[in-house]
Amino acid sequence: MKAVRVHKFDLSVPMQEEEIEDAAAQPGELLIRAGAMGVNPVDIAIRANKHPYAKMVTPPYVPGAEAAGEVVAIGEGVEGFEVGQRVYGRAMGGGYAELVRLPADGAAELPEAYSYEEGAGITVPFYTAWNALVIKAEAGPGETVLVQGGAGGVGSAAIQIAKRMGCRVFATVSSGEKADYCRSLGADETINYREENFAERCMELTGGRGVDVIVELAACDNFDKDLDAICIDGRVIVIGTGTGKGPMTDFRVPSVMTKDARVLGLAVVNLIPKMGELIRRFTPVLREGTLKIHIDRALPMESANKAHDVVLSGKFIGKVVLTP
Repeated sequence: MKAVRVHKFDLSVPMQEEEIEDAAAQPGELLIRAGAMGVNPVDIAIRANKHPYAKMVTPPYVPGAEAAGEVVAIGEGVEGFEVGQRVYGRAMGGGYAELVRLPADGAAELPEAYSYEEGAGITVPFYTAWNALVIKAEAGPGETVLVQGGAGGVGSAAIQIAKRMGCRVFATVSSGEKADYCRSLGADETINYREENFAERCMELTGGRGVDVIVELAACDNFDKDLDAICIDGRVIVIGTGTGKGPMTDFRVPSVMTKDARVLGLAVVNLIPKMGELIRRFTPVLREGTLKIHIDRALPMESANKAHDVVLSGKFIGKVVLTP
């Protein structure tokens, strides 16, 4: 099968599309013929050796954490799936390939309302946003949620989930086009962080109270100011450092204390024990066919390096995916 491999932890070293041995379904897994594969900031962070997950792989390795496609083989002990079924799910690596292994407990049927390209933009964005808002933050109706980077994959998902929960939603953006997109998803207010101080704007929009929850996708840039934007007992859900950012940031410890702030980290790998319950609750929402999964561009697998460059640039809206 064809696959893209990383040969060195270094973004200056291009990934290579190569012919490698076909993947095979292991016990508890599905093997799918990929229709599309999601490209995520975590893929780039691992490739740059700036993420803890980098310790879990050794070059050369096939990157990629999510895919959608057709089931071609079912591993021992798997029930509830059949060959030929359209599915999407999280891959524990190996996603940039024609054949992808998906743990069955992290996979689900892809409704006909969604294409494979859209299916490849569900798992990481929507499950991460659900984990952040429903499980971690326990956000509720009437609360105010700030989504940092609302036009990206996780940001787009977080806006939609927060609105379904009855929250007032603010989203930070870097352009008018992205602001329009976030409002089309349901954002009540957008804040251009290049033109405004988002913390001051949040205070203005909430009458000086602050927001209840921040979904933080660029903590290395924003975390210290997040502490000015939240209300007393506010929650900051730290999902990412920011694409291409290093692992360190500075913040004022008294600001955490005086706000009685709750800072909650999130790693999708830790969601695995809760995946079954999450899928059970999320599936009815997905089957409604109303969630918007915007694919900014679908690039052929051979253009994986270009896809990473696009994500690093931030010049995209929604999701970037690869196709075999």
